[in-house]
Amino acid sequence: MKKYPQLVSTALDLFYRQGFHATGVDQLAAAAGLTKKTLYRYFPTKEALIEAVLQQRDEQFMARLQAFVEPLPAPQRPAGYLRFIGAWSQERDFQGCLFINAAAEYPELAHAIHLQAARHKAGLRQWLLGLCEQAALPDAPATAARLFLLGEGLTVGAQVQGFDAQLLEAACAQLAA
Repeated sequence: MKKYPQLVSTALDLFYRQGFHATGVDQLAAAAGLTKKTLYRYFPTKEALIEAVLQQRDEQFMARLQAFVEPLPAPQRPAGYLRFIGAWSQERDFQGCLFINAAAEYPELAHAIHLQAARHKAGLRQWLLGLCEQAALPDAPATAARLFLLGEGLTVGAQVQGFDAQLLEAACAQLAA
């Protein structure tokens, strides 16, 4: 299992930069320094590898998000989420949300990869609800839903057009309204 973390990390990088369908098993094995046979020993299918990659990305993303937002005073955390999206979308290797990309490449709602992307988004929404409740915002469920939509819009906007400070400020103003 010593090559497992390296394989998942390499696959995460390639899938994020190139897409799931555009990244072949031969390329994955070569980039990870493995034979195709060894890759298939760890993951019987490419989809199983994608599921492991999405699990790792979920853990990494949520840890980064929490590390950015949770040190803020509770009333500032909801806006801190939007600021996190703004900072993330300015990173050199930003390619949008891997879960949105996964859902787009695997559009069948019942597909395991699409379902995994949906679980990530549901978990994020639940986390945002907790932020809004901690901030003692009135109608926390509605505010959390609005916060989720603003964050998703900022993410997709940055993926398509690049970071836009004006959009970030508009999202923060919308949250405060």
